[in-house]
Amino acid sequence: MSLGQRAVRGTAIVLASSYTNMAVGFVTTVLLTRLLAPDDFGLLALATFFFSLLDLRNKMGLDFAFVHRQPTTDELVATHLALQCALSLGSLILVLVASPLLVAAGYSPRLPWILAALAGIGLVEAAGTTPRLVLEKELAFARSTVVITGSLIAANALAVLLAWRGAGIVSLLVQSGANIFFSTIGLWLMSRLRLRKAFQWELAKWMLRFGLAVAVGSISAVILLQYDYFLAGTFAGAAALGYYERAYKIAVWPTGLVTHVVSRTAFPTYAKVQDDRGRLSKAFNMTLWLITMVALPIAMAMFVTAPDFVRVLFGERWLPSAGLLRLLVGVAMLRPLLDDTGALFNAVGQPRRISTVLAVQAVTLVLAGTPMTWRWGVTGTALAVGIAFLAGIILDYWYVRQVVDLSLKQAFGVPALGLAAGLLVWWSGRQFVHTAGWHPLARLIVEGGISAAAFYIVAGLLQRELVRERLTLVWSLLKGSGTRCAG
Repeated sequence: MSLGQRAVRGTAIVLASSYTNMAVGFVTTVLLTRLLAPDDFGLLALATFFFSLLDLRNKMGLDFAFVHRQPTTDELVATHLALQCALSLGSLILVLVASPLLVAAGYSPRLPWILAALAGIGLVEAAGTTPRLVLEKELAFARSTVVITGSLIAANALAVLLAWRGAGIVSLLVQSGANIFFSTIGLWLMSRLRLRKAFQWELAKWMLRFGLAVAVGSISAVILLQYDYFLAGTFAGAAALGYYERAYKIAVWPTGLVTHVVSRTAFPTYAKVQDDRGRLSKAFNMTLWLITMVALPIAMAMFVTAPDFVRVLFGERWLPSAGLLRLLVGVAMLRPLLDDTGALFNAVGQPRRISTVLAVQAVTLVLAGTPMTWRWGVTGTALAVGIAFLAGIILDYWYVRQVVDLSLKQAFGVPALGLAAGLLVWWSGRQFVHTAGWHPLARLIVEGGISAAAFYIVAGLLQRELVRERLTLVWSLLKGSGTRCAG
């Protein structure tokens, strides 16, 4: 089977699994939001920010070093596993040291045990990362996705049961912990890994050097993706952060599917063709096209239906999240674009470019977010996040064009026109069909559906040949008749 066939089939498997995971996550989120209080989500979000600051493992980029280095050897497996577990243990120690200081600073006395639980979950996750990477590095997604999906279903069912029984924030911790525990066991069984070689110091030094180039970007990513939780929780309180966190959670649903596929299939695919600019460019352009065609219309439909979406699914008490959702869904549309370029730069051994982009975004968020949150609360936080992501996109794609051949007009011009068409149809419906007076559920279905349909009609008409060409390529690779890398 050619690389193109393996990549596209792997993407199809991950896509099917991701649809399943998204459906399970959707139902679980609705149930947990109705069962728990805003404070529960807010406190966990704040704890997640502090743990992310103290977490050593996810800052060192060891996973990127593992996938980048070819081929996979027994020494590489043993060294990666040892470093992962050692760094996670260091994170646990840092949490135990920092917890009393956070309580002394005025944060909730419940914060230390929540942080300790997150550190323990991280230690278990570290043990399961190596077998997952071994499977996905060789594009063996069928085996890893079975484990990941099964673990998610079991953990979410357990979390909902505990929330229904009144466990509060404990149910959210169990949701994460059970998922990691089940998946770690399953991944070891599926990978059939045997530690035949010992830890190798020279290899460890290389992995750490590679990781140090990623570390600055990882720290910046923590600030970019978690600093808003700190701002909202510190200046607006746990309840306001709970509304913000739920809005953010909903906003990433449409793009979360695409991000999941990109992070698990694009990176190993790019790594395989990193020395061939032509094939790399084709693979990148195909992935970017799939992102814009899938994520953007769904996110736009969520934007136009935000108040009804919150009202129908979560109930009236969560309506403060609706306005935040409209702001954050725009940010969520940019996230897969950044994830895709991150996969590209790591695959070609240029992690410093990611670090630079993330550092610019993080600095922008800190400088803009702090005064804006102080002035306008969580609304200011959401606006500042949007400004930071936009700054990152501009710099990011300037770097991208130095690595692959890319037409920005072709990549983003047609999707922009599709979005404009969708918003125009939605506005026209409000003005001339008077959908504002409809039942919320009917309005949600009709307005979301027609806006997404308008996007696809315009995008399809403007790029008929491109759509036909790429769908034909994907279909041929899925059937096994293609011989070249997907582009």
